[in-house]
Amino acid sequence: MVAVIFWLISKLSSTIIPSSNPTSTSSSLPNKPSLINLGTRILVKVQTSPEKSDGVKAFGEKDFSTAVEKFTTSLKNNPNDPETLIYLNNAKIARDNSETLKVAVIAPFNFDANLAEEILRGVAQAQNEVNHQGGINGKKLQVVIASVENQEDFPKLDNELVDDKSFVATVGVRQDAPVYNQKGLVLVFPVERPTQAENPNNLEQNSANSQQNTDKNNYLFHINPLYKNLVDTHARYIARQARNIAICSDYLRSVNNSTSSSNPVLVEQYSQALEKYGSKVISTPCNLADKNFDPKAFVDKAIETENANGFLLIPSIRNIYFASKVGQEIKGRKPLFASEIMYSATTLQNGKDVEGMVLPVYWHRDANKNNPFAENAFQLWNARVNQRTAGAYDAMQVIITGLKRDNTREGLQKVLSNPDFSTSGATGMIMFSPSGERQGEALLVKVERCERCSSGTGYDFALLNKK
Repeated sequence: MVAVIFWLISKLSSTIIPSSNPTSTSSSLPNKPSLINLGTRILVKVQTSPEKSDGVKAFGEKDFSTAVEKFTTSLKNNPNDPETLIYLNNAKIARDNSETLKVAVIAPFNFDANLAEEILRGVAQAQNEVNHQGGINGKKLQVVIASVENQEDFPKLDNELVDDKSFVATVGVRQDAPVYNQKGLVLVFPVERPTQAENPNNLEQNSANSQQNTDKNNYLFHINPLYKNLVDTHARYIARQARNIAICSDYLRSVNNSTSSSNPVLVEQYSQALEKYGSKVISTPCNLADKNFDPKAFVDKAIETENANGFLLIPSIRNIYFASKVGQEIKGRKPLFASEIMYSATTLQNGKDVEGMVLPVYWHRDANKNNPFAENAFQLWNARVNQRTAGAYDAMQVIITGLKRDNTREGLQKVLSNPDFSTSGATGMIMFSPSGERQGEALLVKVERCERCSSGTGYDFALLNKK
């Protein structure tokens, strides 16, 4: 009887092992959503409409003509939805049975929904443009959206992407990037990040900057200059304006009741760069994450006790509002600066509190007025886009340009690694060092009052000279 029971268990277990179909858009595990999909799941929950839901349902049923119709209607009602545009293009490809080249975009919806949408806009715009032009040497660009619900699923997602040979490239921000290099799948970073945003408790590495690779067969490429270059440009400017700098950042209270910074890498980078250029970082503490934080007490103490003559705000995205309250207390008394994190519409909503604040950015729509990207993006999305969307668009331009020369994984890597490789994008001319880095300095922008500006807040980020 025992033998029979074990035999039955083994037979039952064998029936629930998922089949290994790398191009499947739905998982065979019960009640477990797939980590990748072409158009069968809605990830942008706030953009849901009946037409979009009907399109996703039709896509899942392989009724691609209906999917095209429903997605088209959904976009007419809500043009600022990149997920629907990607699904529409994928549905057209399936309906027409077109030859394809498949690229994955990792969208961190459950960790930073705004960043995920911003990246998708750049990817969708690039996919839409190249497919309307006939594709890549006659093959249409198919985009698969990859996402996870929790931190533990990232290794599974990484392995699923690198092991699926139908993918020729990936766009996204990942902490565990070496697996892409080891297994030979190009990963292009559309943005640079100073800390491990997906897991702020893991503080020993810098997620973007730790991805540097010296292997001659490097598969990792950065669209923007590394974050340390951005910090250096900003620190040099700050040091010319003020000598005693008060830094206001976030702190987390750990389980043993000790205090640790949620973005120590960025704070340390700024501190070192400011000191290099002759400024001093004062010791007055500022914790934006403290529920009892008093902006007025911090500002008054920094000025009166340590003669602070400049303030630098380095908040996490979730604390931009509280950082703006510090600016409100400064009220023009001292120069105000902020990290790139505050290059956000949320900042402009509180523009009166931070007017005059200077921060570094990778891209600004006025930096190259002859570049059509910003205008094309506005016409497509009926809204202005930011530097994260520009970075994602350029990540796709790099991949598209490379695939036109060689559409294999290994061939694409060789094309992008060639010292003669270059392509034009929203952020200018793009070329890579042997380690996949892009050289260059940051731009500086200043929060200024404006009339009839498209932000709708009465304030905007005005481009400064890089002197």
